[in-house]
Amino acid sequence: MFEKIKIKIEGLHCESCKVLIETELGAREGVKAVSVDYATGQCDLEFDDAKISQERIFKAIEKLNYKVVKNSSEKKGLEIRISNNMVIAVILLLVFVVGYFLIKNLGYLSVLSRLNENNIGYWLIFIIGLLASFHCVGMCGGLVVAYTTKHQIKNNGKASSLPHFQYNLGRVISYSLIGGVLGGFGSFFAINPTFTGIVTLVAGGFMILMGLSLVTNSKWLDKIKLKTPLFIARFLFSQKRAKKPKGPFIVGLLNGLMPCGPLQAMQLYALASGSIMRGALSMGIYALGTVPLMFGFGKFISLISQEKIKYALKISGIIVIILGVFMLNRGFVNFGYGMGSIVPRQTTSQILNTTDKDAKGFQTVKMDLTFGGYSPNLLYIKRGVPARWIINVKQMSGCTNEIIMPEYNIRKKLKYGENIIEFTPKKVGEIKFSCWMKMVWGKFIVVE
Repeated sequence: MFEKIKIKIEGLHCESCKVLIETELGAREGVKAVSVDYATGQCDLEFDDAKISQERIFKAIEKLNYKVVKNSSEKKGLEIRISNNMVIAVILLLVFVVGYFLIKNLGYLSVLSRLNENNIGYWLIFIIGLLASFHCVGMCGGLVVAYTTKHQIKNNGKASSLPHFQYNLGRVISYSLIGGVLGGFGSFFAINPTFTGIVTLVAGGFMILMGLSLVTNSKWLDKIKLKTPLFIARFLFSQKRAKKPKGPFIVGLLNGLMPCGPLQAMQLYALASGSIMRGALSMGIYALGTVPLMFGFGKFISLISQEKIKYALKISGIIVIILGVFMLNRGFVNFGYGMGSIVPRQTTSQILNTTDKDAKGFQTVKMDLTFGGYSPNLLYIKRGVPARWIINVKQMSGCTNEIIMPEYNIRKKLKYGENIIEFTPKKVGEIKFSCWMKMVWGKFIVVE
């Protein structure tokens, strides 16, 4: 006899969770229809109780590391947790805002500036990948198990890590390619400071929302996240039971198109990088962060509970929020707001005399670049006289390895030693320049 029930499922982290539950339950004998509403966590089921019991369905869901809310007291507890999570979200935002201004006023922002350098940012991205891999194991671990088992059967029971390697290689390549494409797309906006600011603000805003969603598991926040097609996820999960499944490398390649919260956050980061290389590198490093657990998850899968996954995602959410806040600040800087540079300004300046011209008629200004920023970062030049700007790079980071001056369409990769930029100041006033991330700033004062 067919029975229809509605149940509440706790622990849905992204749209792929919905697809996973629908695919796994739909493949079981006796289940006629299954539909999961990710936003509310409600699952509508129709099944033949002569072939499969309600208890077996619940166990199948729990085996996927989700929790079935079975009674009114559990539902009330879930509502309280959701309410508490929203309070946590508000407190987190207040802590970030208050902490930001306190550190700014106390003069310790040079410490925070290190988070904006790519060499530090890449480590944060790797950690996000490492933490997000707990979720990846729950979502895609079954696929790798299926491939490993089939490979063992073909090799007379011999265990092999080849399917793991092929699957993860496909993922790293896919993520890197997607990151490069997004970074390349973002580079078109980098031509104009206004477009750069808009893209960076939007990306930073969405990263903060996604981070808050991971921390609080709030379905209200999920409604305003980026929506992606689910057919890729349905296809991938169906491969587990397919008679002629695609190879693990192909499945790994397609994995980059999965609708996953942490993955989408990194895709936005790649877009805002405004560079094919930086976009590919950031996504590739994120993928590498997920590899250790995904590669050896067979040994650890029994240790991973829903609670462990939940806390790992919360920590990764906090890191995503941190990256989003700094990205948001970069966007505001493009419009003259935010903090122009979180590296303390140099107090020295360079003023030219009217006779400071070389034999070729250039006015020469010199500036050093160190981990402390540009020194001096206030330079005086004369209007209408060709300027030769010599930048002596003593130390640089992933943030300061490129300098830009949008008003004159100047963008130059820097190398250690002397770097020369030539231009002619056209009008009296200020000409601002900065690192490519818009975090370390300086300016020319053009005089008559």
